[in-house]
Amino acid sequence: MGRLITLSISAQIVVAAFSPYLQIIFRNKGYSHSLCGVLLALCQFAAIIIPLLISSISDKTGKTKSFLLLCSLVSLVTAIPFLLSNNIVVVVIASFILNGVFWSINPLCDGFINRALTNDTSRYGTIRAMGTLSYVCTLVLFAFIKFPNESSNSSILLAMIICILLFIIVLLTTKENSSSERKEKENQVFSISWFSKSFYIFMGIVALTRVGQAVVEKLLSSYMIEELNLGGYFLIFVALGALCEFFCMIFFSRLKRNKKITSWSMLLISAIGLTVRLLLYLIPSIYTFIIAQMLHGLTFGVLHVAATGYAADNVAPEHYDLAMTLYWSLATNLPEMLGAFAGGFVIEAFGYPMLFLSYSIFPLVACILCLTNKKHFK
Repeated sequence: MGRLITLSISAQIVVAAFSPYLQIIFRNKGYSHSLCGVLLALCQFAAIIIPLLISSISDKTGKTKSFLLLCSLVSLVTAIPFLLSNNIVVVVIASFILNGVFWSINPLCDGFINRALTNDTSRYGTIRAMGTLSYVCTLVLFAFIKFPNESSNSSILLAMIICILLFIIVLLTTKENSSSERKEKENQVFSISWFSKSFYIFMGIVALTRVGQAVVEKLLSSYMIEELNLGGYFLIFVALGALCEFFCMIFFSRLKRNKKITSWSMLLISAIGLTVRLLLYLIPSIYTFIIAQMLHGLTFGVLHVAATGYAADNVAPEHYDLAMTLYWSLATNLPEMLGAFAGGFVIEAFGYPMLFLSYSIFPLVACILCLTNKKHFK
């Protein structure tokens, strides 16, 4: 289990060096909010298409580690033109490739870890929580040493290179499980019957919450810098949310392992939490903002444990990589793509308050759907 924790830790360190800065990278290039929204949507589109292709091939070949290594190396190379070029054509091409392969790493790691756990997938939450803790520590470290400099894309690039190289070193020293037990049907083309009706309903509700979550994941960084004037210390507030995520993952994973809570209950709790969180952002107070950030434990941490746990409990082991990619690509990145695309125009036309208010509708509808579809998750 130690090697899996180390892998999760190193993977989330890489995420810490890239994810919080994505919108800021575009703003550093002088792009408007609306153009940032379009480019963020492009990034999310790439994170839908490319991971689906990569995970399908990974499932067939059983070479998850090799694909993780390939994605890391391609991310390393494409990050250079993505961050340093001012040519919009180069930025668009690099954005598509980088975000496609970079966001293939998470689902591949999820599949790798769940497969390694075999019949004890309830331990996934603890392993992923340790990754979240490393994410928190990395953000806090970045904030206090003032590296990378959030106003310099070259500084962000250097941080990315260091973190990706660290992940590659850990990956090379991690042994992959034998693929000898994989079933022959892996060679089949994707079949909708691989996943149950309840799986698709569950992921559909997750997707609806993710439209609202796009505000947090893709559009909140510039709000903290441009509206709250937090500068480089915005990372502290991102870290606060991630720290709450860590504790919620540990707590709710334990509840699930002891069969005291279901994935459905966690999905409902998360949707309620996101609705409240977005509405709290409407109150112009740093203290209210802190409370809203702390709800990240519910809006992401609990939801992630619910979704990955539901997939692990209801999907055959030979399809873990694809199930995790469906979660990341179609239930996470697709709705966040739509949310980011429209969000940039909403900010430019109506401001952040309208963004928060309008996007709170999505998790509210998710709550209703969750309650009306409870029978599917018993």
